[in-house]
Parts: sequence; C-alpha cells; structure tokens
Amino acid sequence: MRPPPILVRAGGLLDSPLVSGSDGIVAETARLRLRRLRPSDLDVIAAMVADPEQMRHYPAPRSRDEARAWLDRNLAVYDRHGHGTWYLEFVQDGGFAGYCGIRPLELDGRTETEIGWHVLRTHWNQGLATEAATAAMELGFGRFGLRRLVAIIHPDNAASRAVARKLGMQEEGPTTLEGEPYVLYGVDVSL
Repeated sequence: MRPPPILVRAGGLLDSPLVSGSDGIVAETARLRLRRLRPSDLDVIAAMVADPEQMRHYPAPRSRDEARAWLDRNLAVYDRHGHGTWYLEFVQDGGFAGYCGIRPLELDGRTETEIGWHVLRTHWNQGLATEAATAAMELGFGRFGLRRLVAIIHPDNAASRAVARKLGMQEEGPTTLEGEPYVLYGVDVSL
C-alpha cells in the first residue's frame, strides 16, 4: 500500500536546495511534518537515543553529549548540502515522532547518500517510518536532484528492512560501518 502523497509546503523550500522560513518545515504527509533539526530538540533526541530498547539495533545507547555531537553534525550538514536529517513531528499536535532524512556518507570507499529513519518506539508498527522515509526519498530525488539513495540496516532489524523494501530499495549485500555489520540497500532514481 502506497502512503498518501507528500506535500512540500509552499514557501518551505526555495528554488535553491536550502530550506527557508523560521519554521524550517520541508514536507508534510497525512500524519507527519518533517522540519530541520534545532538545538532546542536536544532533550527529546537525547532521551530517545539513551533508551536501550530504542537503540537495540545500534552498537549502544548514546549519552547526552553524544546526542549533542550528533545534533551538531547534522546541523552542519544543512549548511554544506542543503539537506540532512529532519525532525519528525505529528501534524495533529506537534508531538515528537522521531527523525528521518538524507545525508552524505562515505561507505566502502564511495560517496553515497544515506536515507535513514528512526521512529520513537512508542510509535513503532504504525507505518510512520515508511511515511517519513517516502517523503525524504521524494525530496532527495525531486528537490535535491539525487540519483541514488542507500540505507544501512542492522541485519537483525526486520522492521527497517521491510521499510527499505516498501521504498523500492533492493538488498545489495553485507557491509560494515565503523566496525559494525550492516546490510546495504539501494535504490536509483527512476528515469
């Protein structure tokens, strides 16, 4: 089942690949709003990534300082590339749902663009990752003119592997990142 169409808010994106406006919103779906991360998002992100169950497919939960460094790196990606990881909030009430987006990645000696999603575990199994990742993919191929996206997924993360398949991504084989084993999925833009 295909998620509802993605709406890119009028005035939310400039003709250049940079987000404009004070709200930083880049897209809305039926249930989610994708917006730029802000320094003020640290508390909810740090709480999310400190949760061992939430982080079971990552090497370890993250400390607040690690979450701050991750947030700082992602804010810098916006300046360099015009896109990055976006904060997910519910359209209905503005509540935090997780994060999702596209970012450059060096993998196996190649420069790739990774699409990633991470939904708050209280909202797992509701189709939010697919909905958000579909929006991010459409922005990547449409607004930002990317030709290829990859996802790096832990071999035991069946839910994320299912999301990748729903996005039309194909399994390309095993890979490692920072010494950890992952499965590489990829998709090229349809011509």
